[in-house]
Amino acid sequence: MILTKSNLNLVKYKHPQENQENMPSTIIEQVLTQLSKQGATDAEVVYSSGSGVSVSCREGELDTIENNQDQSLIVTAYKGQAKGSASTAVVDQANIDLTIDKAIAIAGLTEADEAAGLADKSLHCNDFKDLQTFYEFNKSTEELVDMALQANQGAVDYANSMGAELTVDESNVQVGEGMSIYANSQGFYGEKKGSNASVSVVSIADQNGLMEREYWWDATRNIELLPPLEDIGEVAAKRTLERLGSRKVKSTKAPVLFDPSMAKSLIGHLLSAISGSALYQEASFLKDDLDELILPDWFSLCEDPFMLGGFASRNFDSNGVQTRQRNIIDAGVLKGFLLSVYSAKRLGLKTTGNAGGAHNLSVQSTQAMDSNLIKTMDKGLYVTSLMGQGVNAVTGDYSRGASGFWVEKGEIQFPVSELTIAGQLKDMYKSLVAVGSDVDHRSKKITGSWLIEEMTIAGD
Repeated sequence: MILTKSNLNLVKYKHPQENQENMPSTIIEQVLTQLSKQGATDAEVVYSSGSGVSVSCREGELDTIENNQDQSLIVTAYKGQAKGSASTAVVDQANIDLTIDKAIAIAGLTEADEAAGLADKSLHCNDFKDLQTFYEFNKSTEELVDMALQANQGAVDYANSMGAELTVDESNVQVGEGMSIYANSQGFYGEKKGSNASVSVVSIADQNGLMEREYWWDATRNIELLPPLEDIGEVAAKRTLERLGSRKVKSTKAPVLFDPSMAKSLIGHLLSAISGSALYQEASFLKDDLDELILPDWFSLCEDPFMLGGFASRNFDSNGVQTRQRNIIDAGVLKGFLLSVYSAKRLGLKTTGNAGGAHNLSVQSTQAMDSNLIKTMDKGLYVTSLMGQGVNAVTGDYSRGASGFWVEKGEIQFPVSELTIAGQLKDMYKSLVAVGSDVDHRSKKITGSWLIEEMTIAGD
């Protein structure tokens, strides 16, 4: 829904039918009962709802205000080990009945799957900690507009201080909140609730007819913990102006330093390779590496689903299984996979409580972490942006477009663009030289910059 400036009230989500008979818990109980009556031997239900506001300004003027409200119901029915799922975004009685009928019908048409089924009751979460993932926000939409304009002004002020011309293409503020419930026919019922707030600024600068576009952003569960809005705009402007005059370099082999936001993608490739679905499909370059050294012995990757206010803090996973703290990588050794109930059964292993993905991952190092790894480079590439999807999950071959800065003698020399960096992920992980202390906390993957000993850099 697009709002005009004359209608700037923050819309909070309310369930469209607020009487007790239509509360989510009542709906879920009704669905499970009805599924049983219609022949389901087991069942799962997921209910979710959410609301949010997004404010965008362009060139110092209010552009759009969008409110969103949504809800959904996902019903899964089992007939033995045959499974059927159906969903609806309209949660009224007629659509609930139709969704149940569809799930039952699909289960009746589906072949039995030995791995299908619910988690054993002994694995269900029974310790529901307050993970501080939800914070009330009482900002009016006018205040959100002011925040976006402050971020915009921070970019303009920085450009003016540098005597440069710069256009703010967009400054955006988003706030949202949501809740979800997972329940099944074995008696498990769990609720999750979360809030989020983010600010971003995109700016454009021109030099001799060549334009550069860059951005910066920040995000938090609690809107009151956002950094000064002007600072976000300033960083966006600084990054944009630093890109002016970018050029290619000659093809070579050299060290490559990934800034923290780009280093997270290297963690992402690792997570994809140890996910249950990739493993049972034999589509992973790490399928045979459990308990093997795949990273330097000073490196560990820790999973903490109980991090207060974390972006992926969870008491239970999407199967209702209790989550737990662990080291996925311990002193360089791959100690575990990311398994749901289904993928664990397919592999003949035990679930790790990771249905729905990994939880709050942070890189730990037993060697000293430098705040400025650029100074340790004699010559090489500092990557601040990646493009393309050139990663082969089966072989680990890596090739992506990149831009950033060329470094010599520990100093940035000039911006570079239109490069391709290539390697093999196993080799890249093993040749990790250092992780920086410049830690980026803005997502569920928490790390500093990564310095890879050598990669192929294709340019001119």
